[in-house]
Amino acid sequence: MACQAEVFMWRSRVQSDTTQGGMGWVTIPYHHPVPRGLHPGISVYVQGTAFKNSDRFEVNLASDQHDRANIALHFQIYLNWQKIALNTFQGGSWGREQSHKITFQKGDDFEFIFIVKETKYQILVNKKPFCTYNHIIPPENVKVIHVKGDLELKFLNVTETTTQNMAIPYLQSVSGGLQLGMSVYMQGTVPKHSKRFEVNFACGQDNGANIAFHFKIYFNWEKMVLNTFQAGKWGHEEHHEIPFQKGDEFEVIFIVKETKYEILVNKKPFCIYMHRIPPQNVKVINVKGDVALQSLNVTERPMKESMVTIINIDMLLVPYTGDIPGGLEVNKNITIRGSIPKNAKSFHINLKAGQDVVLHFNLHMGQRTVIRNNFLYGRWGAEEKDLPFNPLQPGQNFELLIHCDNHKFKVYANGQPFFSYTYRYVLIENVHTLEIKGDVTLSYIKY
Repeated sequence: MACQAEVFMWRSRVQSDTTQGGMGWVTIPYHHPVPRGLHPGISVYVQGTAFKNSDRFEVNLASDQHDRANIALHFQIYLNWQKIALNTFQGGSWGREQSHKITFQKGDDFEFIFIVKETKYQILVNKKPFCTYNHIIPPENVKVIHVKGDLELKFLNVTETTTQNMAIPYLQSVSGGLQLGMSVYMQGTVPKHSKRFEVNFACGQDNGANIAFHFKIYFNWEKMVLNTFQAGKWGHEEHHEIPFQKGDEFEVIFIVKETKYEILVNKKPFCIYMHRIPPQNVKVINVKGDVALQSLNVTERPMKESMVTIINIDMLLVPYTGDIPGGLEVNKNITIRGSIPKNAKSFHINLKAGQDVVLHFNLHMGQRTVIRNNFLYGRWGAEEKDLPFNPLQPGQNFELLIHCDNHKFKVYANGQPFFSYTYRYVLIENVHTLEIKGDVTLSYIKY
């Protein structure tokens, strides 16, 4: 089924009030508003992971956020009982429960799609038809989607669907240009006869307009080309392997960062492209070539409070340097997960404002010490070492959470307080870079 019009993309806001067995800061409960309600042709897409010690979690299509609000569709997963229960809560009481067996296990990734039909919800689990649920409360009454329980939520999209592919070439205006934190979401299928197609972030609609970002797939040459067209000339090409094949469905997300575009293909980080023209100059996005385009959406504005970037792949390359969307601020968190090799000697983490290092902490495995410091105006400050032990040791997995409060960084290791570091650099909003180097393997970073 093709997807068009509104795609509300979500990156979870960290809620640091719950932990799972000392690992994994739960990013729920999450409330996603649906101001115009649901209606036939809309789909709700939910992607996440069930924790390994998960008991249950749920998705509710509700009329409001308060606890006693009507729930048009209550979809609860009981992992210990290997079942999914569906029900409706109306007028203060539950209706008759409908239950089905489930096939996924604790620790598994999952995808749920709730497709709104005239008389029912059609529900897909991991891309396969699973069950239906007849409307008891009109879907137009649904104004919020709740997700809660023992899970990690990665995406929640509400998508308007049609049965038609979008006409190619396709052109979409970008009012006000692209801003830091905005995302461009593209979904489609590559026809089996495809030779090439392209996506252009252009500064105007005429043929000679500057193109801030040119993303082109050549199937006949088996390569992807990234480039910029400026002042009538193409710049230096960047080449990558093609991340999908003819006949494949695909999803590409372009995330606007401070210095670059971050490109995800099918939910996984693929590459980056440094800005050569400011993204604010982009006025139109056009898609051309041999592609069946099903959805293209630009988030209307940066949603600083509710959107963070999640990077989650099997291995993030070290040394790692990443942009912090919007910079640091009070009550912002950074989560880092990974493992320490058995032969590790040390690794360090830096939070940087330009060339200044606002927080540097260095973990020396053999010495069991953690050095904290900063590097400001070309000089290192006074070291802090006064910790009774280092909870991060060779051969172990770990999670670090860095929390910014009004006066200091608070760092937690595996869900437990690790250390605090008072700000020596007051303007933490100037901190835009996370840097990690040394003997460590990274698997997950969340800003």
